Amino acid sequence: MTSAVHHAEALTEAGQALAEGGQAWTAGDVPRAAAAFGRAALLAPTMAQAHGNLGVALRRLGRLDAALTSYGRALALTPDDPALHSNMGNALREMGMLEQAEAHLARAHAARPDEASFTYNLALVIRDRRRHAEARQMMADLARAHPGNADYAWDLALTDLYLTDYARGFAGYEARWGLARTPPRDLPGERWRFGAAIAGKTVLIAAEQGFGDALQFARFLPVLARQGAKVIVECQPELMALFAAIPGITQVVEKHGALPAYDLWAPMMSLAWLLGVTWQTLPQTLPTPPAYLTAPQPLAQPLGRPPGTVLNVGLIWAGKTTPRDRSWPLEKLLPLMEDPRAAFWSLQMGDRAGDLARLGMNTMMRDLAPRLHSFAHTAGAMAELDLIITIDTSAAHLAAALGRPTWILLRTVSDWRWLDEPAHCAWYPTATLFRQPDPADFTTPVEQVRQALTQMLDKRQLPNSGAL
Repeated sequence: MTSAVHHAEALTEAGQALAEGGQAWTAGDVPRAAAAFGRAALLAPTMAQAHGNLGVALRRLGRLDAALTSYGRALALTPDDPALHSNMGNALREMGMLEQAEAHLARAHAARPDEASFTYNLALVIRDRRRHAEARQMMADLARAHPGNADYAWDLALTDLYLTDYARGFAGYEARWGLARTPPRDLPGERWRFGAAIAGKTVLIAAEQGFGDALQFARFLPVLARQGAKVIVECQPELMALFAAIPGITQVVEKHGALPAYDLWAPMMSLAWLLGVTWQTLPQTLPTPPAYLTAPQPLAQPLGRPPGTVLNVGLIWAGKTTPRDRSWPLEKLLPLMEDPRAAFWSLQMGDRAGDLARLGMNTMMRDLAPRLHSFAHTAGAMAELDLIITIDTSAAHLAAALGRPTWILLRTVSDWRWLDEPAHCAWYPTATLFRQPDPADFTTPVEQVRQALTQMLDKRQLPNSGAL
């Protein structure tokens, strides 16, 4: 068989694999699509489409490094393809390589400025790079040109929230109901609409989104009661005991359980909009002292204070990795444990609790996870801690809502509620924010935390200083 014949047969087989991958992708079978695209790329290394499609599938599978290589191979063959530059930029953005991501996304946008998706992707990375006003202008233009696109409206709202334009931001936040990932609840009865009076009404607040969101927006529940509403709260079972202790709450029901009678209902994350909260009026919803949650019950076995220590410190280092990873490598937190005056207690839940044994750090802190079965239990533990150090996860909201001293480690790209610059947070007066200056820098914020921790320890007087 001649090389020309062999080459032709390889191209034919590669074309078949490419088609098979396309069919699998359409059917939602991403692993099979990736395998087929990979086979096509191996059979025909000069087929740019095979490399590009493989990159898309690998990114969907979370294999970002391999996806970048596939995009790079495709761009080596077709260096001016704007779609490839856009895909490469999206993967780089997901990896936190923001400067490189912007270069590729800007190139795609320059090549096809009328392609809305390219403009959108560029606006997202510009926002990540904290050029919010520039990003907002691009988002506003997109939303105006595509009024039916919920993604554009949603990200315009988030950008307004980053800019602390809460009036527009929370009104625009209602665009979430048009997103594929947040289908609207269809509860019976009348939906509470902006401007409607609630005095004398029974209002059901319906559960939505994650634990952190519910904990943050639970601050508004007593406001409803003060306005004369009888408040019923639906929430996840893990939150029921905690929310039942909020003053002014008439009843707490489990999410998707049987509902009592009510006059109006509203989703939890719509409360800021319905109450007309602005950046200027946000402090008015703060209770005094600055806590709106309380631990429903103490721990069955109090933590006490280990001999020779002056500070009990809780630690959480890992949370969900989507829509962005907010975790911190536990080994990077080792410098915090150099001072034996601080006793560390792990509040980490889930698979990442295994980091303790994997790194040998179970010899340096006590693991509370086996004793924590709900947010009420965690609240009981936090009530006995002098300080909670955490990443941006539901535990951060819980600790700060309890009014506990809370130090939050934030990645370079953080959520709108934390803004970009201040060390303090208007939502949580007892929280202090330590920000990552660069996506690859896990050291600088930890050193800042270590110095602050040393100062706190120095201010404490060790009782019975001769104790072992």
